[in-house]
Amino acid sequence: MILYSKDFLLDGKIVYYQLKKGYRSGIEPIILASYAKKKHNKILDMGSGCGSISLIAAYRNPESEVIGFEKNETHHKISILNHKENNFKNLKFIIHDNCIFDKKYESYFDLILSNPPFYFADKVIKSKNPSINASKYITESNLEKWINNIILYLKIKGTAFIINRFENVDFMLDILKKFNLEVIITPLLSFEGTKPKNALLKITKSNYFIEKTSNAIIIHDNLSKYSKDIEKWFK
Repeated sequence: MILYSKDFLLDGKIVYYQLKKGYRSGIEPIILASYAKKKHNKILDMGSGCGSISLIAAYRNPESEVIGFEKNETHHKISILNHKENNFKNLKFIIHDNCIFDKKYESYFDLILSNPPFYFADKVIKSKNPSINASKYITESNLEKWINNIILYLKIKGTAFIINRFENVDFMLDILKKFNLEVIITPLLSFEGTKPKNALLKITKSNYFIEKTSNAIIIHDNLSKYSKDIEKWFK
């Protein structure tokens, strides 16, 4: 029995397999992948899952080296299938625990894109589905390790984009304040005027710590369609 579905990214430009029953990609990879540019020579997708962010970044930036780190073996196997199907020469998926620092990649990446698990494992009722469990739940100590490793993997002038729950922002800021960084927080709203469920953090290495807030990104318009900004990121 085939456990995954054959889907597509960027209006059919990329073949994308993902689990039928398990964690399935949402809007977060589309938003994060939009920040990968030609100027980024080395890009890390940290927590790559089945590879959606990595695939988009590799397609749009064929001269960039794109690497995906993923711990879950099932997700990793599907990302390898996606890699073979799309035949991107600039892309590599590595099975790796993002909470364990790999010194080989210290100060290596120009850009890091990451959508760490949203929920603290001891504060919610966890799913029994192993794919969802691996993707959505994390301990506070492991999220701290994950974020610390993001900073350590960045080059001196490197930048990272992280999407996580808005309610976790203060927790993440307490970690980030230990480093010399510029952190820009962008609330992500489902509709204009609603409270943010998620937030996008742009993190850039700096000479001292500074925190800023930017205008929110609106996901949907009043007709429940994707907003114009989001729509252009799907192409």
